[in-house]
Amino acid sequence: MHKRLVKGFFENAIKMLSVEGEVHVTHKDEGIYKTWNFEGLAFSAGLDLHKQEKFRISEYHGYRNKYGDGQHPDDAFNLGKCKKFKFGKPKLLVSQLTGSQDQPDRVER
Repeated sequence: MHKRLVKGFFENAIKMLSVEGEVHVTHKDEGIYKTWNFEGLAFSAGLDLHKQEKFRISEYHGYRNKYGDGQHPDDAFNLGKCKKFKFGKPKLLVSQLTGSQDQPDRVER
């Protein structure tokens, strides 16, 4: 269910993105969460991974995570190891549309 939600989000986001716009998604990067294959979900919607980096909660003033379901939906959970994924339209397409000769960014892993 959650993967379908993310895939649908990507499918709608690409329709709203400007040529050089980006979609930022944060997600846990350990255990079962590694099997979500965010890159594949985004790619199937027409997006490319431009960059991924460590998620730093300090960059998001007022951010508060919570379960959202169960007996204690408003309780915070341990974030653990998380990443911030930055997706956008394919760099080749962007360079063709903007006339830019820039090389694609190297993806940080």
